[in-house]
Amino acid sequence: MLVHLVTRHQLSEAPLVVDVALPYRVAGTLLLLYAQPLVKVAAIPMSKVLVAPDGLSLELGVTPSPVPEPFAEMLRTHIVTRPNMRTAAGESPWLFPGIRAGDHIHPDGVMVRLRKLGINILGARNAALRELVTQVPAPVVAEMLGYSDQVVHRHAELGAQPWDRYVVGME
Repeated sequence: MLVHLVTRHQLSEAPLVVDVALPYRVAGTLLLLYAQPLVKVAAIPMSKVLVAPDGLSLELGVTPSPVPEPFAEMLRTHIVTRPNMRTAAGESPWLFPGIRAGDHIHPDGVMVRLRKLGINILGARNAALRELVTQVPAPVVAEMLGYSDQVVHRHAELGAQPWDRYVVGME
């Protein structure tokens, strides 16, 4: 899966020193790598993070999606150091525990932090999805990421015709 298409321009425009807490880096990477809406990212249960001898994978759809390095290492670190774990309820069932025991983080908080970094949330998700369907067949993307076939095929159509709307310059 490809991250650099979405992040290269955005990172080149960002300040050189950016202090972003690990949970927000993980959430942003899930948006950029897997084209996941922040509402879904914020509510990922730990039971959907699969640890196997051959690596990590995420159950975002029907078929688990592999987690590539170096993101896998970032995700492992986040899992071990998740914030808001000191509650009377004990272990949180969420990948991103919220402030209130038993709740996950609110997606609006993630959205605000990512927007402050200059990331266009919808644009990043659409670009990531369009890039994914150029690398993997649309039905596989839909199955792995939990999207409907119609949405993924629409992005495949748009991604396959980047020059159809190009207007030739005036002579």
